[in-house]
Amino acid sequence: MSILDPIQLTLMRAISGATLRNTVLSNNIANADTPGFQPSDVNFHAALRDAIAGGPEAIEAVDFAPEQLNSGIVQADGNGVNSEAEAAKLAENGLEIQALEQVAGSRLQIMRTALGMNG
Repeated sequence: MSILDPIQLTLMRAISGATLRNTVLSNNIANADTPGFQPSDVNFHAALRDAIAGGPEAIEAVDFAPEQLNSGIVQADGNGVNSEAEAAKLAENGLEIQALEQVAGSRLQIMRTALGMNG
């Protein structure tokens, strides 16, 4: 059991899922010229939503895993990466990570202030 409150725990797990997604999307872009490569993604939103329904223990235990996509776009060499779409997803995901980190950091600062731990 975590010492963090459920909201802070959820924020931390969301950051973890978004960070994994960032890695997977970057890998897709890096392999845009690899023959036969098929892109993957991490649907951490759905996994986290399901875990929230199960309570704090489920949130703490949620596991994020990449899933191979069937993009429907296949180049002549069998590669299924749409570089522009992947770059857009990566940019959006980066903004989501920033927002999650800001909210989590602000909540931790509020807790420190409430406990008299500042300065």
